[in-house]
Amino acid sequence: MSRNISQPPFNKDYRRWINQLGDYTGKWTTPQLNALQNAIISAKDAPLAYFFALEFGHHTYRMQKLILRQTNPQYSFLFARHIPNADVKACQAVVVGCGKVSYITKFACFVPTADQKMLEPLIIKANDPKHACLYLRHVKTANLRALKKIILKSGKPNHLLELAKHSPKDLIKIEDLIIASGSSAYIRLFAEKIKGANIDKLERAILDTHNEQEIRKFAQCVKGSKMRRFLLVG
Repeated sequence: MSRNISQPPFNKDYRRWINQLGDYTGKWTTPQLNALQNAIISAKDAPLAYFFALEFGHHTYRMQKLILRQTNPQYSFLFARHIPNADVKACQAVVVGCGKVSYITKFACFVPTADQKMLEPLIIKANDPKHACLYLRHVKTANLRALKKIILKSGKPNHLLELAKHSPKDLIKIEDLIIASGSSAYIRLFAEKIKGANIDKLERAILDTHNEQEIRKFAQCVKGSKMRRFLLVG
């Protein structure tokens, strides 16, 4: 693992880990590793337990035990995602127990052996369009029908744009909602990124804004824009 602090993760726990290691760059001996691990266990420090397992891969089961005992959802997720032979089921139980849809969704999306059938209903129940979109983007077997309802109801153009990539039969409805949102940026992105978008309709919506800057952006970025004929673009 890189010790460059400009590399992810950027959080204060990683900085603490770098400080814990100090300037020592030699090969760590088993007694040294055991001593550092014991210190982390004594301090009940779940973040450092994760970084120790990631950096050294030494007796990772001891670090996992600490993280699970601390019921830390963030590091239970990271441990399951990045540490070989992690007890994914136990880590998932901690994440579910915290009740936070952000960690539940990330676990379902990014831990290969996560129990998505169990986690998906929790994501749907949370009724959160941001995490509904995240799950839809990363899980091919996602329940489109249920997630679609959450996203459409939100009316948020960034989430609607993502939905359009997965639900082509709802393109007209999604397009109308994005126009209704009044977001020139997402009207342009819809026209630019979504196959089957009604370019003429979206172009009229941009013209109705009377915003010269946005009109020019549309003409520059969207293939098939009729405004290219009338504006000096470049």
